[in-house]
Parts: sequence; C-alpha cells; structure tokens
Amino acid sequence: MDQAGIKIHFNPHPWECLITRSGEPIFSLTTDIQPLDHLSSGSTHKITFAEKTLTINIVSDRITFRWEGERIKNQIKMLGHWYGGGEIINQHLRWNQLMLPLSEFSTDDNGPTGLTTVLSPVWMNSLGVAISVLTPFQVGINQPPERYIARQKGVAQDLIPFDQRPFFDKKKHGDGLITLVGDQLSFDLIIKENILDCCRALIEDYGKPDRTPPLELMAAPIWTTWARYKDQIDQETILGFADEIIAHQYPYHVLEIDDRWQTEYGDLEFDPLRFPDPMGMITKLKNLGFKITLWVMPFFHPFSRSGQEAADRGYVVKTAEGEPYRVRWWQGTGYLLDVTNPDALAWQRDRLDKFKQTYNLDGYKFDAGEAKFVPRDGVFFESLDTRNDYTLRYINWIAENYRFCEVRSGWKNQSCPVFFRLWDIWSTWGHDNGLRSIIPSTLSLSLAGYPFVFPDMIGGNAYFHFPSNRVITWFVQRILVPMLERKLKKNSPHPDEEALGLSDVPSFLEKSVFFGYPTPELIIRWAQANLFMQVMQFSLAPWEFGEECGRICRQYANLHIEFAPLFEKLAREAVETGEPIIRPVFWLAPNDERALICQDEFLVGDEVLVAPVLFPGQRSREIYFPPGSWRDHWSGKVIQGPCILDDYPAPLDTLPFFTRCPAS
Repeated sequence: MDQAGIKIHFNPHPWECLITRSGEPIFSLTTDIQPLDHLSSGSTHKITFAEKTLTINIVSDRITFRWEGERIKNQIKMLGHWYGGGEIINQHLRWNQLMLPLSEFSTDDNGPTGLTTVLSPVWMNSLGVAISVLTPFQVGINQPPERYIARQKGVAQDLIPFDQRPFFDKKKHGDGLITLVGDQLSFDLIIKENILDCCRALIEDYGKPDRTPPLELMAAPIWTTWARYKDQIDQETILGFADEIIAHQYPYHVLEIDDRWQTEYGDLEFDPLRFPDPMGMITKLKNLGFKITLWVMPFFHPFSRSGQEAADRGYVVKTAEGEPYRVRWWQGTGYLLDVTNPDALAWQRDRLDKFKQTYNLDGYKFDAGEAKFVPRDGVFFESLDTRNDYTLRYINWIAENYRFCEVRSGWKNQSCPVFFRLWDIWSTWGHDNGLRSIIPSTLSLSLAGYPFVFPDMIGGNAYFHFPSNRVITWFVQRILVPMLERKLKKNSPHPDEEALGLSDVPSFLEKSVFFGYPTPELIIRWAQANLFMQVMQFSLAPWEFGEECGRICRQYANLHIEFAPLFEKLAREAVETGEPIIRPVFWLAPNDERALICQDEFLVGDEVLVAPVLFPGQRSREIYFPPGSWRDHWSGKVIQGPCILDDYPAPLDTLPFFTRCPAS
C-alpha cells in the first residue's frame, strides 16, 4: 500500500487477514472456515475455501474483498471506536457502545432490532479504517449473548423497549465484532491516516449534492400540525394555529399541514367536511406570510379514487396473481406506488404538480419509502435489486422533481439536494429515541455523507408513550388501545377495514407526562439543542407550557434566524466539498480520545461549538473544548482548548455555545 508502515498479513490457523500500521493492528478479518489454497500475484490474492472463494485486490489505499459463494460469514474485530451506519432507535455515536443482533440491513420504521429510516452501509473507525459494503447483507455489531436476545423472543415488536433496539452494552457483554453475512458478499476497505480522511474518501464514493436545498428553510422555523393535533385537523384548527403563532410573536416561515387533510389516503383532494374552503384557507395563510406544504406518502387506501386508478393502470405493486398488493403500514393497509414504473412516476408527478399549482402550494412533506413496506413477494414493473432499492429510487425521484420538501428515508441518497428529517422522536430525555438521541443521530448521518439533515419536531411527537413497566405496557397495548381502536373502527366509514390509527386517546392520558407528554423543561432544552441544527421545526406550542417556556423558546427561535447566514455559508461549502455542516467534535481533534468519545456536543462547521443540556434538572455540565480559542457567546469569556471544564454554568434559559476565535 502507499502508506508507510502499513502491512498486510495472512495468518493460517485460524485464518485471518490482519493489517498493521507501524506494527499495531488496525484491522482484523476472520471467517469460520479454513482455506484450501492461497495464490498471490502482485497485489491480488485468491484464497480458496470449500465451496467458496475470496479474491482480495489491493489498489493504493483501498482493499476490495470479493467472495464467491453463499452464506458467507466474515467477522471484523472492532479495533478503535466505530461510527457511521445511519440512524437507529437507541442511538449512540459509537457502535462499540451497542449490541446489534444479526439483522438484515435494510431501511425500516421502528424496526425490531433498532434500524430505522436512513441507513448507509458504511462504518469507519478512529484508526483510519472504513468499510463500505457493496452487496446485500446481514450485519451483527458487537452482538449480545443469547440471554439478551432471548428477552425479545416471543415478544411483539411494539412491546420491545426502545433501550433494547439495539441493546446498550453497559457491562461490555458484546462479542466485539462486526459480523457480515451474505451471498456473493463484497466490500471495500479504505485505509487512511485518520477518520476524517476516511469520511472524505467515502464522500467521493457516494457523491455529494450538486446544489443546496432552498436556503430559506434554514431561517425562520417550520410549524407543523402533527405533534400538536395528530390527525384531528380541519380548516378552523389550522387557521387558529396560525393566529396563535402570530399572537405569541413567534417567527414563522412554513406551515406544514400533516395527516388527514385528504378525503382518503393517497387522494389529492381536501376532505370537504374538514376543509369546506381550502382555497380560502390557503389564501388567508399566504396573506399572513406563511408558505404551505402538505404531507404525502406512497400509499393509497384501497377505497381511494387514486388507489383505484393506480391499480387499474398497473401503477402499484402487485401480487403473484396480478392483483394490487395490500401492504401494511401505520394507518392500516394500502396499495404501494411502484417506483420502478416510469409511467407510474410520471402519473404521480403530474398529479402532485397539478394539485400544487391549483392550490398555490409551496411543496410537500414526503413520508415513508422504507424497505420495511416493500413486500418480499411483491411483483414490480422492473425487478428491484434489493428492497433497499425502493428507498433509493423513491428518494432520487423526489429529489429530481421537488426542492421545497423534506424526506425521512434514505439509502445511498447522499447526492440528493433535499433535507433528510430524522425519524419520529419520542417526547423523552433518553438516547432511546428521546432528546439525547438527536445529536448522535445527526452526527451519524453526517458521517455517513448526508450534509443536509434536521431533527424532528421540538419537544418530540408527544406520542401516547407506554411506561417501561411491562405489566402496565401490556395492559395499555393489549387492552386499552384495542378497546379504543374498536371504537374508531365502529365509527369508520369503512368498518370492514382495519382501524386507521389511534387518534382519540382521552386527553387526560394523552397529555399526561407519565404517558409520554413533555414537560416545560424538556421543551426548553429541546429548543436550545435545535438552535444550531440546520432547520428548526415546532409543532407543540411552547406557550401552552407556561410563560417561561414560551418566552425562552421564542428567544431561541429568533436567535436561530440570526445564525441563518452561517448555515447558508456552510450549505454552499457542503456542495463544494461534501463535508457535513453538523460535525462531531473530533473533526478538530481526530486523535484526541476525549473528542472521540464525546457524543453530547457538536460543531457547526469549524466555527461554533455547541454543548446542550440533555438531562432534567441539570443547571451545569462538563464541556470538552477542541483545540483553538473559544469565546462564550453570553459572557465573552475565552477558553483555550483542548481541555475539559467541569460544572460549566447552564441555567434553564442558557444554551452553552462558543464561537471560535480567529487564529492570531
């Protein structure tokens, strides 16, 4: 290899491919079978196993592993700290902290092992090694002992606690390996001087956007109906929401009309009972200065007019018998748009464009698109390489046709110039899909090559969240929820269909902190943590949580606008370089162990260091400062890094953040 001190060793018993730098191991690959023969020719090695063959090609700083055979199993020692992979439910920055059981690596929605909506088959470590998997595979990372997995066996997915998706390896019980399993398995190994060079090499592989999303989205906040109203929206509610935002003197830009504006799922028609005068409503909102986007998804309710038309034209996924496939999604069952059919995409684009023009809309919130909703036995116009290919095609199509939008799924879509929204966040504090998850989730996507990412709504979705007590959870999930769903089904216009989601939870439960409703303190700390995320999005009304909460959140919403020029500058630079806007603190200190393990701070470019408070009742926190001089925004105090300061003051109304002083 080109780098000095890099050597590749092949150890026979047990077989191992070992790579060292200056005598220290940086990569170790083993398999569960022994070779029969090993032929070398220059930079190419061909190793023969029983019914399997491995070819290793070495070119510059890249090593390509190509297997021929079925059910290949490779195990890679987790030397150093490992990052990347994409977004998961129980999110920590370093995969060494977690135990992921062997799972199909495909985009999911609330997956049983923790995989979610935006995934990337790349991992990199602090020693300057990156892995990019090129073929379909299963992956197990630091896999747990069987007794951990046994906890989940026989338990319905919706009862598996989020802190077990994947498991947190508090007591170091994981096997310390990355396990890759697949047929005709292939992956690239990239070896660089440090992790930053690995990130830059992966940008070259996966591409970068050729333009920015609309930069105006990085200024005044988006306001969306979902978390506050769920699917209980109508014309009066939305106009009242807009009036409240203005009356409480909050900045605003986009008003996003979410679920249940349409007659049936998949139709592009306003429900006339809920919206008797949609054009008048939109005109009023426009006159108030709002831009308007609507929620859409690739599903069609079987009774919708659009679903019937799409089925008749052959624009939906089919069964082997040629019938429209009824796919299960979170609002029952429906038909799924066939994104491999050019005519289907042209039809869908024409419908969306005409509707957008008719009602003077500004864009759409595109939901779903994950492999989870792609039936394994579904028949497409053109065969998919993998179920992940649905995500790839769907998001690419959106990015090619719409700019003023957001998406929530992604698979090798790094070059798309749109904003990727994190999966629906719960209104809790923890790493298990709560406030503490948004920084490592954003950083994981940054490291995976997605420069334009923003968190979900401030304060979370206020979902009816089930307590961790298994008995209470079972009662709520198995007795209370079905009872309420039966009520919904009885009142549904289609009583023979599955209930279309739980939307009438009694208010005394829905707004109970015990059942997942946020506290004023959580809303405040969430707004502060979102100050330096690229897009700020509200739904829960801060003024409903008291005068103090309303005042502090308004302050940070206005402060976000003040920093919009910085976000815009970094967005333009991301188009040129592909480098992330939101960066881990080790971006400025790739060899500092303190920086490599830090997951509760982040950098905005190289210019701002942000250290949010992420625990209830906390009024100070420990802060790591990377190399350089850092000026406290509030006090003007200058701290010289690298260093760690304990008990740095952080009163409830204060987000600790620091701007980097120019080098003297």
